[in-house]
Order: sequence, then structure tokens, then C-alpha cells
Amino acid sequence: MTTAERIEPGFRSQPIELALWGVLLLRAATAAVRLERRDVVQELLSMANAAAARIGTDRLDYATPFGPTNMGVAKVNFLVEMEESADALRTARTVPDLHALPPTWRARFHVDCAIVSADLNQDQAALRALLTAERTAPEWMRYHSTSRRLVSELRGRERRRTSPLTDLADRLGIDG
Repeated sequence: MTTAERIEPGFRSQPIELALWGVLLLRAATAAVRLERRDVVQELLSMANAAAARIGTDRLDYATPFGPTNMGVAKVNFLVEMEESADALRTARTVPDLHALPPTWRARFHVDCAIVSADLNQDQAALRALLTAERTAPEWMRYHSTSRRLVSELRGRERRRTSPLTDLADRLGIDG
């Protein structure tokens, strides 16, 4: 927050300045989520969203994406972290073109969608999201602990011996 406050852009700031400031605000919001400061999270997201809206398009500066798509993905992630599954799923449906983001970022978005779907007992939707994440970034998926844990959880709830979920668990090297 100290750095974000120090570089806070003005009305005529260049898009790169807005993007860097927005990314810093998202990093601060991550810390606020972990401290369970929902009011601070909402304030930081609102400011970062204003920066993304002002830029109007997705950018990649210093290997870090920022713009409307990243803001949508970030909102979903924060809602997942705050265990607001219904809001997260609703927000996920409004995220613009995911292809502006790197594959691992897109995969993480799909895992977030899987988490909230599973939380809402929509296991087939959770599986579809996990399979999309796997297609998007297969190596990342194989070693991502949250994905592996979710696949194990879903597998424990499933009654069939063979299924696309079983196949996914096998590809991820999950015993069970």
C-alpha cells in the first residue's frame, strides 16, 4: 500500500502507470483478504477496477497482466477466498475475454470456478471447470495443490468407479 500510495496516478496518467498502480492495489487486496478485512478488500478492488476501466483494455507490463479481464479474474478469486461462492460464480460469468491472460492465470480462474461449483454442490460443473483448467495449463494443473485437493474431494463424493473425474485423477497422479 505504501508504494501504491506513493505512485498513485492522476487523471492524466499514462496507461502503464494506471496498470502498475492497479496491480499494487490487487496485491494489497490479497493481503487484506488473508487478514479478513473485507471492507479494505472492497475499497482496494473498487480503486483497482477504476484504473482498469480507465485503461479500457488488457495490458501486459513487466510480465504482469492488468486490465478489465484481470480485474474480473481477481474479483472472482477474492470472492472465492472470502467463501462467497454464489457471488463468485455470478461474477465469473461476467469476466471478459480470458485469452488476454497467460495460460496459468486462465487455468487458475477455472480452478476458482471449480471450487465454487463444488462448494455449491454442482459437481459436474466443477469437473467441467477442472477439465478446462487442465486443457489450458496441463503441467501447472498437475502440480497445483488446490486443484489436486479438489479433485480428491470430488472423487470421494463420486459413486462411479470409472468416469472423466477418475481419468483426471489418474492423469494428475492422485491415488484413490
